[in-house]
Amino acid sequence: MASLVTHSVAQRTAAFAPARPQRSVCVSVENRVAIRFQRYGRKKAPFYRLVAIDSRDRREGRPIEYLGWYDPLKKETNLNAPAIKKWLTVGAQPSETVKNLLKKAYVIQPDAIKVDVPRVEL
Repeated sequence: MASLVTHSVAQRTAAFAPARPQRSVCVSVENRVAIRFQRYGRKKAPFYRLVAIDSRDRREGRPIEYLGWYDPLKKETNLNAPAIKKWLTVGAQPSETVKNLLKKAYVIQPDAIKVDVPRVEL
């Protein structure tokens, strides 16, 4: 009598399939921090808090750190400059509006103004 040999599907396919090379799995977690405004106040009376937050979170999400506030109606600001500079040095990206506010408050260097001086030929 012939002996019946049963093989699983995995064993049969492994016998005929070529061996795959080992792949190294490299998992990198990238934590992108943004410095942006969170809107508070009521309708027609905005008030903004400046926050450091994960860039993938929503606008009203939970911030990592509060960095100051801005009242556009009274044109008042209160900024924690050392904390903002710390976040900028570790790679946080400010939004365009926040970048303009930080330049006005001289927390970051404003762009150099290009002055064209006409050449005078002697």
